[in-house]
Order: sequence, then C-alpha cells, then structure tokens
Amino acid sequence: MFFIGVFGVEKKEKEIGNLNDISCRNCDMDLGGRVIKTFSFFHFFFIPIFKWNEKYYVVCNGCDFIYQVPIEKGKGFEKDKDVKFNYWDLKPVEERNEICSHGNICSNCGKVVENNFKYCPYCGEKIE
Repeated sequence: MFFIGVFGVEKKEKEIGNLNDISCRNCDMDLGGRVIKTFSFFHFFFIPIFKWNEKYYVVCNGCDFIYQVPIEKGKGFEKDKDVKFNYWDLKPVEERNEICSHGNICSNCGKVVENNFKYCPYCGEKIE
C-alpha cells in the first residue's frame, strides 16, 4: 500500500467578534474594537489536529491600536459574547508585528498580511 501524507504547522488569525463598549487608551475614543485570536496549529491533510500558543487581541476601530487581553477573557468572549473587557484587561502591544509574527496588519482593512506582500490581497492598499 502506498501512502502520501501531507502535514504541517501553520499560524492563523481569526476575528472573533466586535466590542462596542470599550474605550481606547491611545485615541481616547469610544469607537469599540475587534477581538482577534491568533494561534499555531498542526494539520494533517489540511485537517487541524491540535492548537497551541493561543493569544487574544483587541484592535481599536478608530486608530488600529492593538491590545493583548488575558486568555481567560478571550476564551470567555469566544464562547459567550457577553463577556466585558475593562481598562485593566487591555495591555498595549509594543510592536504591531507581535499579533502575528509572520505578517503585517493592513492599515486600511485591518487584516494580517504576510511580510513579503507589498499590497494587501484583501483590499489592494499598499502595505507600509
């Protein structure tokens, strides 16, 4: 019997939902934000087997500033959108590439784009 196996390790970013009742420390606006989950996973024949290195972030809708949030709150929000984040839950991310080590964030649409891209494949905006 001949068997060809396709497996690998990938990083992924997934938008979980939106927050309406959060105030950004950077721009002092109550514009809300998007909750994003990043994780690494092992897949076999493109079927995810297990995940690790899960992190949760909030990206401000006004200024695109990124905050890391506690894993417990992020998982709670993923299961039940009624979980509330407060001022103390938002830890500013110093480097924008921390959200996804293999990419940049498009300033126009907020999607993570690989480092070697000069233009966003989602909206066509030039990556700075």
